Amino acid sequence: MSKKRLGACILLVLLLGIISAIVGYMISDKIHSDSVAQSIQQSAHASITTPGSNSLKSSTSDSEQQTITDNTTSGSGISATYQSPIDFDTLQASNEDIYAWISIPDTSIDYPIAQHPTDDSYYLNHGADGIYSDYGCPYTETSDSSNFIEFNTVIYGHNMNNGSMFGSLHDYEDEDFFKEHRTIYIYTKDHTFTYTVFAAVMYSDAHIPYYYDDNIKEDRESFLKSLKTDNVKERSIYYEDMDVTADSKIVTLSTCDKKLRNNRFLVVAVMTQMDGRAISNN
Repeated sequence: MSKKRLGACILLVLLLGIISAIVGYMISDKIHSDSVAQSIQQSAHASITTPGSNSLKSSTSDSEQQTITDNTTSGSGISATYQSPIDFDTLQASNEDIYAWISIPDTSIDYPIAQHPTDDSYYLNHGADGIYSDYGCPYTETSDSSNFIEFNTVIYGHNMNNGSMFGSLHDYEDEDFFKEHRTIYIYTKDHTFTYTVFAAVMYSDAHIPYYYDDNIKEDRESFLKSLKTDNVKERSIYYEDMDVTADSKIVTLSTCDKKLRNNRFLVVAVMTQMDGRAISNN
């Protein structure tokens, strides 16, 4: 065999080895991610009843509930009778960065929400167990608190090819799906928040917390306006049947798009209930 052919064979073997290693890592990462998701969901739902169920004791009076609502809005106080349907003690024993859980019925979105204390990009490539993974974990940045009292809490998640993480958010581009899946539940140790989806838009890649300050009313109003103006029209839906104002509490679920690399796909929902009780958005 000539030296030239031998060199080509060696190069081919090396190339095949690299490809095999990459494919092996991808398969291993997927298996690990699926295993972690399944395990953590089983742990979290050990005591869960039904999504959105009112976990407050029936003896809670309207006046007590009003106190709870007022305290939550101001960022202080929790209900002494509330019992979260998610087992946060078990979740936080394995990863103390987990502080909430998001669930959208009839979708694959049923995951913990994490927040690293110092590194906002940590959960871009670390799973809920804290181990390196391309699947990451839904997360918020330190600009948002952990009690969902801001005007806009932005939750990030990867758009995975198999539809896991926030991949299924793109289903909201279909208006029939949008109409039938407008409810989002977010659980914390202290409350169950119910949100109603009012927008699903192909947006720019602007870093929302940087461009829109929740502490400035004009910025809050500008963000709501941008959902109707700064989007790819043919891939965006905005319903005006909800009373959403600068004084509302909203969540923005953010993921990427495989085709429009410089865009983000956002699903935006307004808080309509806390612990099964309706709240005012004014």
